[in-house]
Amino acid sequence: MNNILAAASVIGVIVMAVTQLVKSSVPDNKWLPVINVFIGLLLGVAYAASFASGEIVLYAWGGAIAGLAAGGFYDLGAGLIKKEEK
Repeated sequence: MNNILAAASVIGVIVMAVTQLVKSSVPDNKWLPVINVFIGLLLGVAYAASFASGEIVLYAWGGAIAGLAAGGFYDLGAGLIKKEEK
């Protein structure tokens, strides 16, 4: 369990860095929280495949949660709802 939390902490920082790079190339920012979750999920699976091959699902969940934390969980729903109402 401690390894998953440590990996999620590292993944969260990497997701935030990748998000800053993606912000300049994605014109519609309402999809950034979804991109954060997807990148976190992929990084979690990659980490599990590299270091803990028997726990891919756990690290995938950890990566998804790190993506939610990096992008702000509230922004995921609020940004999509606000943009659709306009």
